[in-house]
Amino acid sequence: MKRFFLYTFGIIFVFCLALLVFIKINSSPVSQSSSPKTFVVNQGDGIVSISRRLKSNQFVRSQLVFIFHAYRLGLNRQLQAGTFLISSSLSTEEIVQKLSRGGSHDYWLKIIDGTRLEEIKNQVPADFSSLAADLEGQLFPDSYLIPEDYTSQEILAVIQKNFSAKFAKAKVSATNTELSDSQIVTLASILEREGRSLTSKQMIAGILLNRFKTNMALQVDATVQYARDTIRRPKEYWQPLSSVDLRIKSPFNTYLQPGLPPSPICNPGYDSLYAAFHPTSSDYSYYLTDHSGNMHYAATLDAHNQNVAKYLISD
Repeated sequence: MKRFFLYTFGIIFVFCLALLVFIKINSSPVSQSSSPKTFVVNQGDGIVSISRRLKSNQFVRSQLVFIFHAYRLGLNRQLQAGTFLISSSLSTEEIVQKLSRGGSHDYWLKIIDGTRLEEIKNQVPADFSSLAADLEGQLFPDSYLIPEDYTSQEILAVIQKNFSAKFAKAKVSATNTELSDSQIVTLASILEREGRSLTSKQMIAGILLNRFKTNMALQVDATVQYARDTIRRPKEYWQPLSSVDLRIKSPFNTYLQPGLPPSPICNPGYDSLYAAFHPTSSDYSYYLTDHSGNMHYAATLDAHNQNVAKYLISD
């Protein structure tokens, strides 16, 4: 009996010693680098999710040891949502304490492809009332993590840096060299509102360029929507046109004015920028989108009218 007790005690002792060694080793810093990195805890994140991401981002050595220290320190229910600057030179215990004190309450700004300046202003807590109209087209659609204390100009700097990078990427091996960079953005903004896929946007780009080269009116509904909504400032933008809208006197009314409008009509995404630089060459001069979202193309006005009768009026 005594021998069994000593044997059992020995096993427990060795296990506890091994556990302590494991905890000690895995509580130490991952590295000696003191450079801080951003770590975001979202509202509603649980301790398991937090520990898993800390481990995968190499802030801690062990997910289980992080959870252990959080419970040991009584901070398992006090981990805060926010954005933290964490160095991998911190011990696991120090990281637990840091996450329990709260980070900055940054927010996500999501710019949706094809939205115009006025629609984006309503999403941002910062004062965007001074946004100049010439920024239309350069507010690249994406999700941005914005520090809560950023001014409107600092927010713009983040967005425009992203735009510049995506624009340069889309421009690589460009086949459309006839338009200036500003005209490319304007064309891309039209493609964003008119096409649904990269393929359709490239086809529409080629068609609009065919019209542009012959000084033919582009006749794009989206540009008239932009002209109308700029005048009326509706609660909801991009609503269908009426026959009266097509007579609006505006440089953006491409039914009345030949060539591209003077500036972009919305903020295009990457596919639209790429399509503007890489249009599909064809003999088509007309296109339409049916009620199911399918594209139909034609080389002549007669063929286009037949498409209208078949895919729009007949429905």
